[in-house]
Amino acid sequence: MIDLEDKKQECKNEIDRISIEQLHESTLQISNQCFEYKKLCVTVIGVIVTALLKFSESSSLTEIAFICLVIVLGFWCCDSIAYYYQKSNRILMGKLTIGIKERHGIEVSTAPAQGLSWFKAIFNPSMALYMYIAVMCLLAVIYGLLEPIKVLFEQ
Repeated sequence: MIDLEDKKQECKNEIDRISIEQLHESTLQISNQCFEYKKLCVTVIGVIVTALLKFSESSSLTEIAFICLVIVLGFWCCDSIAYYYQKSNRILMGKLTIGIKERHGIEVSTAPAQGLSWFKAIFNPSMALYMYIAVMCLLAVIYGLLEPIKVLFEQ
C-alpha cells in the first residue's frame, strides 16, 4: 500500500519539475529577447542617424550623438530589466532543484549563491554593446559642447 506521505512527496516533485520546465522556457525566451534588443538597438540607431543626415540640414554631431545616447539608454534599460528577470528565474530554478534533491536524499552542493541585484543586471558583460555606444555618444556630446568654448579661447 502506498503511503500518503510518499504520494505527497511525489506530487511536490512533479509540481517542482513542471515549474522548472516552465521557468526554463521563460528564461530561454527572455534570453532571446535580450539578443533581439541589441539587434533592434543597432538597427534603430542606424536608421535614425541615416534619416537625420539625409533629411535634416541642420543636424550637428552633438545632436545626433545625444539622440543616439537617449536611444541606447532606453534599450539598455529594457535589456537590463530582462536580464534581471532571467537571473531571477535561474535562481528560482536552482531552489526548486535543491528541494527535489533534498526530498530524494541526494547530496546538495554548497556552491556560493549568486546574488541578484539591479547593479549586476545593468553592468554585466552582456551590456558591453550599450556601454560602448553610450561612451562614444557621450564623448561626442562633450566634444560638441566644448567646441564653442574652444573657439572662444582661440580668439
